[in-house]
Amino acid sequence: MSTSLIIIAVTVGISIWAWREPGVFEKNAFYPYKAWHDKEWFRVITSSFLHVDYQHLIFNMLTMFFFGSAVESYLKMYTGSGALFLILLYLSGMIVSEIGTLFKYKDDRGYSSVGASGAVSAVIFSGIWFNPTSQILVMFIPMPGFVFGAIYLIYTAYSAKNDYSGHINHDAHFYGSIWGVLFSILVAPSSISSFFEALINYRIF
Repeated sequence: MSTSLIIIAVTVGISIWAWREPGVFEKNAFYPYKAWHDKEWFRVITSSFLHVDYQHLIFNMLTMFFFGSAVESYLKMYTGSGALFLILLYLSGMIVSEIGTLFKYKDDRGYSSVGASGAVSAVIFSGIWFNPTSQILVMFIPMPGFVFGAIYLIYTAYSAKNDYSGHINHDAHFYGSIWGVLFSILVAPSSISSFFEALINYRIF
């Protein structure tokens, strides 16, 4: 079983358990106020294993399924230890992706969020960094990863600033995405030249 499938299995199991035990959900969801004022920092990580409903869970885990194994292969190629670095990317993505939300809502008693979107965004953008010209289907429309990445970052930055999202934590998506690129550069600095070489050699037709 690949590392990404293990992450998916653990997340699915914990999410379903939390739905059946409301106390577990409440005690582990990310409340910036409680994390900041009550020093319950564990919520930054535990909340990433919780999801609002099946649709939320399935969307995140399907995305992880499609990108996780590829990113693990890239990391193995560059570092020699794909499994270890995928886990480090995912866990650090949980933490870094919540930084913006923490400072934005640390004095708001009522704000909370759950979901692996921040960590999954880190994995997606790591994959885009390592293979920027790979085709990604967006609403059944194929586009190269670097184009999708640019559109996604602009959208999430705008939505986070204007609270356009409703109940979607766009801050987590944005910071998680940026971290996915930075992490990839930190552990595989030689990928920088490969990234720009891929862009220079890219042809639409």
